[in-house]
Amino acid sequence: MIFDTDIFIWIQRGNQKPAKLNDPVELERSCSMKALISLVIALCALVASINFTEPALAMRCGSRLISEGDPRDKLANECGPPTNVETWEEERYHHYDALPPSNQYREFERYGSAYRVKVFVRVELWTYNYGPSRFMDYVRIENGRVVRIYSGGYGY
Repeated sequence: MIFDTDIFIWIQRGNQKPAKLNDPVELERSCSMKALISLVIALCALVASINFTEPALAMRCGSRLISEGDPRDKLANECGPPTNVETWEEERYHHYDALPPSNQYREFERYGSAYRVKVFVRVELWTYNYGPSRFMDYVRIENGRVVRIYSGGYGY
């Protein structure tokens, strides 16, 4: 701890650093700089601690590669049958600013100044379990096309 008498002794000896500590402007500037540095360090620690998990955009089956957009038949031929298959149907709405294409949709309804079309999507979730030494792969298929590939925990 620095006392006023110590500062005066240091100033008399020619040391100007304690004299700057008495200057309120310099003291405020050093405190704001310390706060800024500690904020930057805390922000870097926060960003580093976030667990970034991105989906796997492709899946390897032997020497073959399955990626998003591939048909279900290619997945079945290259990787074989999955360990588990979950199937359900989802109801979605597609919105259009102009009339929807008549070759795709026969029924539509007005929704404010736009049009909306009710669409039913068949969703399948295929699970590939490779055993306790490897991660499991999940493949989401919508209307016969691979939409998303992601990895889970270790298999069983």
